[in-house]
Amino acid sequence: MILIYILLAIIAYILWRIYRQREDEKRDATTEKFQAEREEEKKELVAKYPHLIGKLEGNWLEVFARQVEMGAPLLKIMFLLHLSESTKIDFSEGSLKWDTLWDLTEELLEHLERFHEGSTIEHEIAVVTYWQIVAEAVGELVKENPEIEGSKLEVEPYTNISKIVSLFPKKANHPSKEIFFTSKKGAFPRESKGSAHIQEKLKALGL
Repeated sequence: MILIYILLAIIAYILWRIYRQREDEKRDATTEKFQAEREEEKKELVAKYPHLIGKLEGNWLEVFARQVEMGAPLLKIMFLLHLSESTKIDFSEGSLKWDTLWDLTEELLEHLERFHEGSTIEHEIAVVTYWQIVAEAVGELVKENPEIEGSKLEVEPYTNISKIVSLFPKKANHPSKEIFFTSKKGAFPRESKGSAHIQEKLKALGL
């Protein structure tokens, strides 16, 4: 009888080993497929967005690249990120600076289109990533106090708007001076009238 129990135990162990081997093979195959798909996605990102690979925070490049594939207008997304937080901020120096940041953004988008390399989609992914981050940051300030002090918007991540132009090489027609975001007196953000060109694009999007 003991021999029968031992034999059954051996058989059970062999069957368990076979089962585990098959499960491990399935897992390995799934892992290899996932890795191959990820490598293919990376190659596609490099081909479509060569100026942005490894240069944006987190996985925002992948997030907004998927939005592009689904046909979502990034210009509309960034405007709504700005607008959604504008409605939460009480009238204050902070609210004025927040609106000025948007005017500067319009100016920046036109500047990139005219004087810097990269596709419009690349430019917009870089800028919408900035707006995603600053919208989250200003949302935290609103939780503390809807009447925001202007100085709260004179630091990172808000000042990081100035870093966007460095992502894209200058075209031959670039002016001698780069676009700037601080006034001659050192105030950030400097005053801006925005961009009629970008405003026309927003109107076309129903905004």
